[in-house]
Amino acid sequence: MLYGRKIQAVPDTARWIESFTVPGQFVGVRPTTQDETNGLADNQHLYTIACSPYESRRDSAYIGGSIIEVVIDKRNGGDQSTLADMAPGATVEVSQVVGRGFASLFNSYSGLPSSLEEQRNILAIAVGLRGIAAMRAVLNWAPVQAHATSHRVSCVYVTKSPSSAAFLAEWDQWREAGINFHPLYTESMLKSSSEDGEAPAANGSSSSSGSDAVVTAADIMGLLDQGLFLHEHGIESVLGGRASDATVLLAGLGGDIASAVAKELTFKGVAWERLLFCDYF
Repeated sequence: MLYGRKIQAVPDTARWIESFTVPGQFVGVRPTTQDETNGLADNQHLYTIACSPYESRRDSAYIGGSIIEVVIDKRNGGDQSTLADMAPGATVEVSQVVGRGFASLFNSYSGLPSSLEEQRNILAIAVGLRGIAAMRAVLNWAPVQAHATSHRVSCVYVTKSPSSAAFLAEWDQWREAGINFHPLYTESMLKSSSEDGEAPAANGSSSSSGSDAVVTAADIMGLLDQGLFLHEHGIESVLGGRASDATVLLAGLGGDIASAVAKELTFKGVAWERLLFCDYF
């Protein structure tokens, strides 16, 4: 696994970086050694930009290109493995910045900037490497860190274990900025399942153990239940106020689990238009 890969884009115009304005936007990246006959759309993967717009502009201020960061997991093989193995100075193809960042699927106005303007408490839910890459851009964004000095900003990060977690060195920096950062580990679900033998756990986690253990959507949902919905004072103790006044950001959740979490959040009082996604389902 490799995270924090920096890419220097040398675009056709000097204003390529100007389209990167909010956390949660994407770029397509592929090696230049790709077989051109296959077509760009079939071979170019979308990666969430893992740095904030401010960081990107700061790092690009005195050079002839634009610097962004993306997260690559070489264990996925293919282009990701090729990109992760590239040495400094290697050339890749990068698309224009795409997407609206974290935004509502139901209301074009609702997004992260509007939530900050309206002084709403913010909860970020990140699942896996793709999820925390998107949330890193949020948690490092200066407007969000300023917001955290006077309003509740929390992040729940679902990952396998402390040893496999991404951006571990930055967790304390986020906490020092006033962000409530809480990791949840899926290995705890697998251990519980292993101790129960072949019988499925009450939360629906896999009964496999050892290196063959597979984390399921039920495992992740079980962790989120524990981390968000089973508090003594309910979800509002996590949100820091009324659920109807909060904004929830979600990243890294597959379609089915994203739907299940969204339904549970709205059942607890979060408005549909205040559920903000940056993923393509």
